[in-house]
Amino acid sequence: MAALYAAGILAAGQFAKVSLTLGPLAVAYPQAPVAFVVSGVAVMGILFGVLAGGVTAALGPRRAILLGLVVSALAGGAQGLLPAFPLLMGLRVVEGAGHLLLVVAIPTLMAALAAERDRSLVMGIWATFFGVGFSLYALLIGSAGAEAVYAVHGVAGAVLAVLLWVMLPRGVTPERRALPRLADHLTIYRTPRLFAPGLGHGIYAFLFLALVTYLPAALEAPWLSPVLPVVGLLGSLLTGPLARRIVPGHLVAGGFLVMVALFALTWVAGPLAPWVAILAMTLSGVVAGAGFAAVPWLNASNADRALSNGALAQLGNVGTFSGTPVVAALGLGAMLPMAIVVGLIGAGATALAYRAARRGGA
Repeated sequence: MAALYAAGILAAGQFAKVSLTLGPLAVAYPQAPVAFVVSGVAVMGILFGVLAGGVTAALGPRRAILLGLVVSALAGGAQGLLPAFPLLMGLRVVEGAGHLLLVVAIPTLMAALAAERDRSLVMGIWATFFGVGFSLYALLIGSAGAEAVYAVHGVAGAVLAVLLWVMLPRGVTPERRALPRLADHLTIYRTPRLFAPGLGHGIYAFLFLALVTYLPAALEAPWLSPVLPVVGLLGSLLTGPLARRIVPGHLVAGGFLVMVALFALTWVAGPLAPWVAILAMTLSGVVAGAGFAAVPWLNASNADRALSNGALAQLGNVGTFSGTPVVAALGLGAMLPMAIVVGLIGAGATALAYRAARRGGA
């Protein structure tokens, strides 16, 4: 499990390594729109998240993880050469394919390897991979140049590929599906048990990135900037114990409702507003962890879990891509009202989706 989580950290680093080296990139490519180098991976997730789930279901999560690591190592390492900008963007697109395979296949295999009573705890831990990975990369990168960072990241991917090739058990998930088709989108989005976790995760991702980016400024509390992501991680770690008493679907919908109440309280709390916001962001971590835990809760086969994780990756990237620009367009004054409205939508939509999923609706 630890090695699989390390591969998740590497996947998070595929965003972090570029976000944290945008300055050196701007120097290396003075006339190029270097910000798009970050979003290339997110766009891949939006377009091909479901197809990544289908590939994982067809190959099996072990092979998909190894393929994702090899692709990430080759494409990521080649970026260390800082080639011409169009080629760099092409390498980021290829690396995005490897990233998708990792974030879909790793939780699928972790759920398969975990004992049933521990599955929610394992998924809650997995839900922290992005925040932990981003923080770790920020700590390690420091003032290092882009060439060195990208080269080391590629080498790390290759080392992990070898380690996991040796360590990962074979035959854990014997069932297979046919290779993915575009029709898989229709199958998933007509089947509530496949799309319900992704629906909640997309709404969570829309809120989370916008909140950690703009809420400190909206509350005139800049000290919240490093605090909000950390409490979100702590909330995800609470998912395991909570999911042993409350089913994941109820945790997601109920978590959104409690977030709405806390954001409304934040709006009127005056000097206490930052502290109430911290509670709200902790609850957001519970919503995230419960969404990952809901995938194996709703889907018994690993092939279906892979498809559901693909939808989760796709909708999560939609949320990540869209939340921050919406707040930027609306202005800081709309931050809390928007969080309340989106939270209410999240509570209602996920309650309906999970109810349909438990009834076997298609």
